[in-house]
Amino acid sequence: MRKKTIFLGLAASFAAIIALDAALSVWTSEARASDPVDLAAVNRIEVRGAASRISVNTDGAAPFEARLIGTRSGWGALWRSSWFDDGCAMTGSMRVERGSLIVDTGDAPYDFDWDDCRLELKANLRPDAAVLIEQRASAIKLAGDFSVLEIKSDAGDVDVEGHADAISLTGAALRARIAFDEVRKSETIRLMGKMMDATLIFPAGSFISYAVESIASYIDSALPNTPGAKPEILIRGDMVRTTIREQ
Repeated sequence: MRKKTIFLGLAASFAAIIALDAALSVWTSEARASDPVDLAAVNRIEVRGAASRISVNTDGAAPFEARLIGTRSGWGALWRSSWFDDGCAMTGSMRVERGSLIVDTGDAPYDFDWDDCRLELKANLRPDAAVLIEQRASAIKLAGDFSVLEIKSDAGDVDVEGHADAISLTGAALRARIAFDEVRKSETIRLMGKMMDATLIFPAGSFISYAVESIASYIDSALPNTPGAKPEILIRGDMVRTTIREQ
């Protein structure tokens, strides 16, 4: 009887640990790296560093500002938020120089040990701004009207909605979704990566031209390839899958 009681007690303890672990897996602690930075006079963002999540909009109805936020999740978020004040946001910095916001996300990659430290940049720029990103790993969401989007990331997940005059994506492993809400017949799109999965969406009735240079490729386009037309798309990589659709 005693052995049975001990066994049931251990089983209950393990069940409690599993439940606690599940609860802590969604536990997060958040800290700002700095106060919001005014972007009223900024027309360009440059992001460098190891890894981060990036969200940039061009919403004229919202304040033009940038925030850098550090978020820990998992077991470590509980203990660090309670006992330590070394917020992972402190690994990043922002400054404005000659009309550009310079963001440094630090050299350390995400910590997948006992907690997950994630840096996230949230910014709202004036329309027709430029965004330049160079990181080892990035999760990027851009929405609005941009002049230039230039992204270099070894591992990147990129989502663009709106318009950009020129888009350049370069990396080892890239997944991209680019949806234009208008076409001005002047756009250029350059997608270059060893392994790439890209989806391009254009307004109905758009005329495009595209060229693919790859070892292995699969192109599924609902729009005909019209020589000389713009948007002009160049896709280059070892293994490429591209889907082109109209809205």
